[in-house]
Amino acid sequence: MKKTLLAIAVLGAFVGAAQAQSSVTLSGAVDLGIRRQNGAYNMSNAGSSRTNVSLSGTEDLGGGMSAFFYMNHRFNLNTGAQRDANAFWRQGWVGLKGGFGNVRLGKMLPPLQVVNGDFDPFGTDTVGSVHTGGFLAGVPAYGSRYANAIYYTTPSLGGLTGHAMIAAADNNSSTGTTATALNNNGTKRPTGFAADYAAGPLRVSFAYDKNADALKTTGFYGSYNAGFATFMGQYEKGDVSTSTSLKRWSLGASVPFGAATFKAGYTKWTDEDVKKLGLGLWYSMSKRTTLYTDMGKTSGNGASTNAKKTQFDVGVNHKF
Repeated sequence: MKKTLLAIAVLGAFVGAAQAQSSVTLSGAVDLGIRRQNGAYNMSNAGSSRTNVSLSGTEDLGGGMSAFFYMNHRFNLNTGAQRDANAFWRQGWVGLKGGFGNVRLGKMLPPLQVVNGDFDPFGTDTVGSVHTGGFLAGVPAYGSRYANAIYYTTPSLGGLTGHAMIAAADNNSSTGTTATALNNNGTKRPTGFAADYAAGPLRVSFAYDKNADALKTTGFYGSYNAGFATFMGQYEKGDVSTSTSLKRWSLGASVPFGAATFKAGYTKWTDEDVKKLGLGLWYSMSKRTTLYTDMGKTSGNGASTNAKKTQFDVGVNHKF
């Protein structure tokens, strides 16, 4: 009897160890609010992180190496419709990581888009966002994501991390409409790289992207946490055609006080004569649930009449 109990205990220990070495996680966010945009009120995914569901997992392969995967899907909570008509999974990959860094294969954002969203106080969401945008990275159907991509990230070297990506030319052209973009073949393999340095309160990044139509974007980004507030800035210069290159910049700040955070930002698209002021107040009811309200005001000769109408939103975001 004692031998049987001992065998069961040993077997249970092995099973527990095996389970500890592998995991699959369901995560995401649900977000819904009331938004006034282009002079009209509607219910929409108005705020941070958008409504999405993600599956991710890792497996310990031993020797400091592990395998991992990630798949993300976005949808509209108020209607149930998926956000991307031509792609159920907005992005997804499988890869290996270890002391060499990590390498992944699949559909994903290029390095420039990976880093630039961290330097907008609104996280690229809500009507207050002053994100400079990344210009024409990716194809319309993928929403700035490249198909058939290989992405490598170095380990951190004294706070410096490198990113590099290359993708196939086919299924990545930005020409044509959203409905046909997946069938177009580009002329070049999309490539991109970034250098991201973070040490203490300071973070600075440089990134470059060239898409399948040989259109290029270069970006410089920075942020500084002064304790009472985090200040951030973006500068991007990018091609919108083979003959036209435009410049955009933004400045922003995120100021926490208690459970609330005040957000402010200003962006100017210098060659397009478009300016925007964004203001917001986000209140954390818990680590997972946030109430938010934001305002965005666009001006300049390059903005349409509807775009110049003051925008508002108020909503709730719940992460899981």
